[in-house]
Amino acid sequence: MGDPNLVRLPMVLGDLIGALGYGLLGTIGIASHASFLQMLPGFILIPAGMGLAVPAMTTSILSSVEKNRAGTASAVLNTARQVGGAVGVAVFGALVSDGFGGGMVGGVRIALWTATVLLLAAAGLGYLVRPVATQ
Repeated sequence: MGDPNLVRLPMVLGDLIGALGYGLLGTIGIASHASFLQMLPGFILIPAGMGLAVPAMTTSILSSVEKNRAGTASAVLNTARQVGGAVGVAVFGALVSDGFGGGMVGGVRIALWTATVLLLAAAGLGYLVRPVATQ
């Protein structure tokens, strides 16, 4: 894989870019008067950030196990992704549907800000990753 510290940069940068996208949608993108062009930067930044972060996270996890355990590590990783996705959809769906009494727009705003905070936390945790050099 080369320099093991290089895996950290796309993880952190991707999480920060994704957080910026969610933050933009949470502030200017979700309003009754927001146009598609006003929402477009957020719609571009979120997948761009995740496209950087997720492969680096996968590489970090799979390169940290012995080769004979790669299949098990991959299975655990993908199971965690699926469970996380299902729980995330349920939680954010509940937020959007109720919004703590603030209606749908309020719920979407809460969900977007929650995603922003979680991605900022992920960027901080990604910075703490100390990859092990592989041979």
